[in-house]
Amino acid sequence: MTTSSNAYGAGIMAKTGKAFADEYFSEENQTVHESNEVVLVLKKSDEINSVVHEILLGDRKADNPTLIVEDRAGYWWLKATGKIEIDCTEVSELLGKHFSVYDLLVDVSSTIGRAYTLGETFTITSELMGLDVKLQDLQTA
Repeated sequence: MTTSSNAYGAGIMAKTGKAFADEYFSEENQTVHESNEVVLVLKKSDEINSVVHEILLGDRKADNPTLIVEDRAGYWWLKATGKIEIDCTEVSELLGKHFSVYDLLVDVSSTIGRAYTLGETFTITSELMGLDVKLQDLQTA
C-alpha cells in the first residue's frame, strides 16, 4: 500500500461520509487562490532537448529568471512566473532545419495556464487574454 500524500485514497480521498463533506466544503477549500505560475511539460526528443538547453536555459534564461526546469525521466517539467514563450523561428535557426509551432505542439504533454500560438510562437501565460492584456491581432503576426 502506498503512503504518498498524492496517492489515490490519501488525504481527503481517504475520508467518507460526514468527514469527507466537512473537509470538502470547509471555507479553506471553497476559496480560489490566485497564482501567476505556469507549467509546461515537454516530451523529450533531440529537438526539445536542444530547445531546453540552448534556448530556455541558455540564450533566453535572462528573459525569464523565474524559470525552473526539472528532468523527469522522459519529460522536461518547466515552471515559471508569468509566462513561458518559445519562438519556433529561433528553434529552426538553432536546429538548422524548419521547426514549426505545430512540430513543437506534438511534444507538449501538459500545461497549466493559458496556452496559445501566434504565428510561430508558442506562449503559456497566467494573463487573462482579452481582460488583463489586449488580444493581439493575427494580421500583425
